[in-house]
Amino acid sequence: MWDVLLTLGNAVFVPSLIPALLDSRAYIPRSTSGLAIVGVSIVLVALVGQGLILSPAMVAVVGVLWVFIFLFRARAVAP
Repeated sequence: MWDVLLTLGNAVFVPSLIPALLDSRAYIPRSTSGLAIVGVSIVLVALVGQGLILSPAMVAVVGVLWVFIFLFRARAVAP
């Protein structure tokens, strides 16, 4: 029950991160995305430690999106 609820709660982040990945003009500082990666990693470890299955998978997806943002959206692209 809690696993499904946490999964749904974390799934909300996915559609909000997709536009930043798809827009080549998007700019997110590495300090911001780096802190998000650290936070997501801590949450992921905690959920796995609790023995949950679905919510850590969703948090891992969110983490991967933040890693791609960290790698590809750190510098503003000149118009």
